Amino acid sequence: MKNTFLNIFISFLILMVLSLILFPKEALEAAKGGINLWLFTITPSLLPFFIGSELLLQLGVVHFLGTFLEPIMRPLFNVPGSGSFAMAIGYTSGYPVGAQVISRLWEENLCTTEEAEKLMSFCNNSGPLFMLGAVAIGMFGSPKAGYIIMASNYLAAITTGLLFRLYKKNSYKKSLSTKNLLNAAIKKMYYTREQNKKSLSTILSEAVSKSTNTIIMIGGYVILFSVVIEFLKLYKILDFLSYFISPIFLLLGFDKSLIPAFLSGFLEITVGSNLISQVSAPLEQKVVLVSAIIAWGGISIHGQVLGVIAKTKIKYLPYFIAKTIQFFLAALYSYWLLSVIKIQEENAISHVFNLYTYKNSWDIFQFSSIIFIIVTLTILLFAIAIKQYLQQH
Repeated sequence: MKNTFLNIFISFLILMVLSLILFPKEALEAAKGGINLWLFTITPSLLPFFIGSELLLQLGVVHFLGTFLEPIMRPLFNVPGSGSFAMAIGYTSGYPVGAQVISRLWEENLCTTEEAEKLMSFCNNSGPLFMLGAVAIGMFGSPKAGYIIMASNYLAAITTGLLFRLYKKNSYKKSLSTKNLLNAAIKKMYYTREQNKKSLSTILSEAVSKSTNTIIMIGGYVILFSVVIEFLKLYKILDFLSYFISPIFLLLGFDKSLIPAFLSGFLEITVGSNLISQVSAPLEQKVVLVSAIIAWGGISIHGQVLGVIAKTKIKYLPYFIAKTIQFFLAALYSYWLLSVIKIQEENAISHVFNLYTYKNSWDIFQFSSIIFIIVTLTILLFAIAIKQYLQQH
């Protein structure tokens, strides 16, 4: 089986090299599009979360939160309290920050391998900046559609997390006592800081260095899959696959003109969401499909996740199964929300969202930084509120 996959991969590489020779202009344009998307959109939106989460880990703040929120995360998801940090960051940042935070929790021994796999099932998601900003407003011109997409994705992720609570249940660990929780949390943070002999400048330098390496890896995947999608179009492979999928679309009552765009989204969600928004089809159908492919993440995101967890013992298969479940759940949730919240076709502004003219990268960076700070402060306040509640009960 291993040799079979290796042969397929080698064949794919040979085809890619030949395609670069046969279609140099198309490959260059696709690569340029991927570079622009990565440089002006992905990097400024994700970098603050990478650097910030690394600093909080090194300074022991995540250890503090983990001890505080153990009584909440353990009963709900059967994961340690430190998972609350991964959950909050994963729901507010975007792919693949959640996976990066979880891998760091594993490296810092803040969760076991089984617990990390549970966290991966529901803590690595698309962020509101992408769903509300780029997709809803930039592509669909309808904020209401963005709220439906975001709600269906978060509901699907939480549902999957609750389902995965039963995954390797024997890995359950007894929760910490709720008595003297504040003292235990402070001691944990102090002990972590004492163990880390590095200076603040060294910690900051390492945080920036690790974050930059991760961003560069993500950029490589984005550029690669931008070129792959272009080749799939040139070789009419998407059209070939559309022929087999069309009966399913017709059975579900979906416009079959959405299939090529949907398949593109199955590979890369930004490109796919943009193409789906441009198809002349009912808005409800487009929202359902976009919700599904964003929950799935796209092959490009799956590749990025594999790169993030490559140096850990975290298995990819549970993540793949979880995202597949989220794919169907997000579609069902968005369908149900659309039956309750009506979106009129005329409310959507049909226009093309240009991936190559994002010149507000500094504004995205600032907004992303503000979101990270708000999320961190919110988690701290929530932890204090939990402590007060436990003391009173």
